Amino acid sequence: MKNVSIVDVAKKAGVSVTTVSRIINNVDYPIAAATKEKVLKAIDELQYTPNKAAQGLRKEFSDIIGLIVRDISDSYFGEIANGVTNRASELGYLSFVCNTGRNPEDELRYHDHLWQHRVKGIILAGGGLDQADYKQKLESQLSRHEKYGLKIVSLAPQGIEIPYVMINDFEAGKKVTEYLIKRGHTKIAFIGGPPKVFTSIERLSGFKSALEIAGIEYNKSYITKSDFSQKGGYEACRLLLSKVKDLTAICCANDNIAIGAMSAIRELGFSIPKDISVISIGDIRDARYTNPPLTTLTIPHYEMGQMAVDVITQWKEKVEITLNTSIFERESVRALNK
Repeated sequence: MKNVSIVDVAKKAGVSVTTVSRIINNVDYPIAAATKEKVLKAIDELQYTPNKAAQGLRKEFSDIIGLIVRDISDSYFGEIANGVTNRASELGYLSFVCNTGRNPEDELRYHDHLWQHRVKGIILAGGGLDQADYKQKLESQLSRHEKYGLKIVSLAPQGIEIPYVMINDFEAGKKVTEYLIKRGHTKIAFIGGPPKVFTSIERLSGFKSALEIAGIEYNKSYITKSDFSQKGGYEACRLLLSKVKDLTAICCANDNIAIGAMSAIRELGFSIPKDISVISIGDIRDARYTNPPLTTLTIPHYEMGQMAVDVITQWKEKVEITLNTSIFERESVRALNK
């Protein structure tokens, strides 16, 4: 069945296109009840759906910002969402938070929905996928957004050229690994995130780089993956410790993985940091309440969200901003060289 247009509706109802448009858009213009009834009947019979995108091109919804997150229950994304919504409200903008549940198809659908509603801009929170079809579709979305003046800002690597406000994930993985090496650790494991997510890829690459620079052999048996969740970290760590007996430290790709890993370590009868040190990336709120409190690399989630809103609402040029990070020392890492 071909796409039904407003012209088809007008022909079937025996009225002008302008009349149909006025009825669809509820324009304050005198139209006879009988005419309106004919148009509504034609719409129903033809199953016509107004094209929101086309309507949006004639209408500026410049007070709306869309935030696409992977998992709103994850405090990493929750803190970003707080920064976005609070800053947007301060500037007089409305913000929508779209939760994908880590489903890439839902993520791409949200791009369509937000574009159709002519939002001012879209903020992407969470790394993209290293999959050809996903990257191709995302590039297509980005091209369309730019064509019609809809701004987009990424807060994590996407594997394509895109304006961004984010940390350097390669340097993050490198920095936490170097922190352990400087404290005498050489038997260091790494629990990463999903292997196809660019955030995971970059952080693991940084880990490998730190080992290479220090002259420490890279051992694949010391590497395992999770899904960025506490449950995933717990399961990955149990699997890791069932295979590897001599490690002294674990780098985790994010704090949720670390929190789950710490639970597994204690459950298996090891002490943190006496037997195994743990370090991670993120510094979410829960990191300070683990047992012991977690040493982690800080990511300014809230400020990142705020800055992304500023970029969309106030910056004209294409933006590439890399934020500074630092390691917040708590009690989960032991120095072996003291």
